Amino acid sequence: MDRWLCAALFGYSLSFFFSKQLVLAPWLWLAIFLAFAAMALTCKLHVRQRSLMLVLGCVLCGIAWGTGNAYLHFQRQLPPQLLQQTTPIIVDITEITQVGDQFWRIEGKLLQTGSTQLTNPALVRLNWYEPPANLKPPMAGTQWYFQARLKAPQGVRNDGGFLYHRYLVSRQLHGLGSIRSGHYLRGEASWRQQLFSRLQTLQPQLQNFGVLIALMMGERQALTAEQWHMYQRTGLAHLIAISGLHLSLVAGGVLVLSQLSSRFAARSRRRREYLNSWYLGVFIALVAAFGYAALAGFATATLRAFAMFAVVIWHKQYAIHTPMSRVLLRAVGLVIVFEPLAWLQPGFWLSVSAVATIMLMHWRWPSIQGRWRAVRQLWRLELVLTLLMWPLTAVLFGGLPLLAPLTNLLVVPIVGMWVLPLSLLAMLVSMLHAMPLAGWLLWLAEQPLNYLEPLLQYLAQAKWQWLASSQSGPVVLIGLLIVAWLWPWRWPWKLGTTAALVVSLLVMQQLAQQRNNLVLHILDVDQGSAVVMQQGAHAMLIDTGANWELGGNMAQRVILPFLQHHDLTPQLAFVSHTDNDHNGGVDVLKQQYPQLRWFGSGSGSPCVAGQSGHWRRVHWQVLHPRTVTDNAHNDDSCVLLLTINGTRVLLPGDITKRAERQLLAHAADVKADILVLPHHGSNSSSEGYFLSAVVPQYAIASRGRNNAYGMVAEPVKQRLQHRNIPLLDTALGGQLSIIFKADRYEISQPWAAAHGAWFDADN
Repeated sequence: MDRWLCAALFGYSLSFFFSKQLVLAPWLWLAIFLAFAAMALTCKLHVRQRSLMLVLGCVLCGIAWGTGNAYLHFQRQLPPQLLQQTTPIIVDITEITQVGDQFWRIEGKLLQTGSTQLTNPALVRLNWYEPPANLKPPMAGTQWYFQARLKAPQGVRNDGGFLYHRYLVSRQLHGLGSIRSGHYLRGEASWRQQLFSRLQTLQPQLQNFGVLIALMMGERQALTAEQWHMYQRTGLAHLIAISGLHLSLVAGGVLVLSQLSSRFAARSRRRREYLNSWYLGVFIALVAAFGYAALAGFATATLRAFAMFAVVIWHKQYAIHTPMSRVLLRAVGLVIVFEPLAWLQPGFWLSVSAVATIMLMHWRWPSIQGRWRAVRQLWRLELVLTLLMWPLTAVLFGGLPLLAPLTNLLVVPIVGMWVLPLSLLAMLVSMLHAMPLAGWLLWLAEQPLNYLEPLLQYLAQAKWQWLASSQSGPVVLIGLLIVAWLWPWRWPWKLGTTAALVVSLLVMQQLAQQRNNLVLHILDVDQGSAVVMQQGAHAMLIDTGANWELGGNMAQRVILPFLQHHDLTPQLAFVSHTDNDHNGGVDVLKQQYPQLRWFGSGSGSPCVAGQSGHWRRVHWQVLHPRTVTDNAHNDDSCVLLLTINGTRVLLPGDITKRAERQLLAHAADVKADILVLPHHGSNSSSEGYFLSAVVPQYAIASRGRNNAYGMVAEPVKQRLQHRNIPLLDTALGGQLSIIFKADRYEISQPWAAAHGAWFDADN
């Protein structure tokens, strides 16, 4: 059976490498047909041939499961006619509303749009900015009427950044939106919502309420950004995400209590055997683990942990002696059945990798004996987990906390033996409406966290204990180094392989420092503009994206992670004008890079025609405005012409037709090979005579797919098509990178679906 399960999981994994064109229903019919064909032929074939046919059928069934669920996901996307317009909708709230500073985040099933009842309700995530003060947040379990502007489920796509669109696919969310108004229709709050609301009344009297509610219910909305950063940078983020550790502690605690209670219930051995407390204890532990997973909303980590626990109990119940590797395999198969798109969730890989690492440790090293046995085993476990999960941590979080084994050795026992039991006991007490007692128990539970917080904050802010992925070398070499030490060969081979890999790592880092390639990156910052010119380990910035008061700062979300991912230090920056979508990230970048030299938009020297200079091998020239201004308006935008190895790139900011005519009237040399469309492709710019003067080989639109302005305007697209100018779009594929070589240039879009898989498609 495990061989067939491996084959099915292999096929399922293959389905995530397919392009969008292969996500078709016929895969399902093909798998079913071949499975029946294999069954029909089994009686006439040799044993090996029969086994091969069954394995092939399982692979195809795995492919069908992956592609079929992907196909169904995209079939439930919101129809285009509902997007980008305010529509009356009815939503069944399924999740606890996230209440932020002047906004609510609501998730639920879209039951009705206008007068149309949806047969297959789509899952949507809605933001309600500045909701009415006299209105309570929508509660899970109720139905609400909204006037909402719906949009496609899309996120920014850049190197080093969080790929929000993949997260939406993994959660099977089919639409986003912003709410204009709304009111309650019907329904009552769910039991989980009622419990959360009851516990929330204790928040003002607790310093670490965010951590406690995350441990109790998996709700992390009460965590501040500083707290999340602190736990992530110290390697403790797994403690505030309910996972296998938490469920194991709960189930193990129930089993211990059941054994202790059986001793008091029956003093004699014969009486204890008659009561058979093991079966009762296992049943109660299973119920307790299920209830805890339900409290966490059956997140992937909790579902995986509960599946593992249930599979282990099933094997134990029927005395099936199976290696733990097979138990993990069967648990993963069970998770995939209930969450078909869990493959896209980082938590899934972290959970599976952690369990696999623990199994590997028990396989490779014997159990520790002697004094302080438990502490030494825990220390070895933390050290092995940190080292073996280094590559995955570097990819997902951009670095590795060097003191993670020490912080875990200190904090994990405290959370597991003190904070978690008291928190769960307080939750049980709150179910009985004894809130004063629940509040006292939570106050008692958080005391160790209050004393530890200053130390953890210091470690989180200490740069010496955080090893960024850009400094640790390629993840592949790190993985090979770990494998070299785990491989069961003699010490001379281990040391020789390690020395070779370390030398390779040092050589690659030296070559990386000396790299002299020129790459222009037009980043995907939604509705806005941000450009990074890269040469070696240094960069020049042009515009900084937007700073939405309630929607995040693009410099923090995109530009800084991009620079850190490529290990770049910016030296020179231009801001075309003062509009928020170009100027929003200036303050963040100034704070991060105080030595950065600025031009334009009140951030440094004003941009004025005639300015020019060289930044490394890039020649830059300002073509507009003709007079000194503060670059405050669209037509005062700083128009830059970059010349790179003979290739010319024109970045005109947000100028309109008026400024375009001024440029041509003063005989400005606007001819360029690549044009970043002015004003993000608005019809107020890019007139025919301007395009004819520039004669670009490519036009690039830096804009948001869900923008409310209709950019890129249809007349602009027609003018480009009339002149046979290809249009490239950050909203359809994400970040664009232009690689300049000696006599030519190449344009790539690394996160576009054309170069990736179906989950990167623009839907």
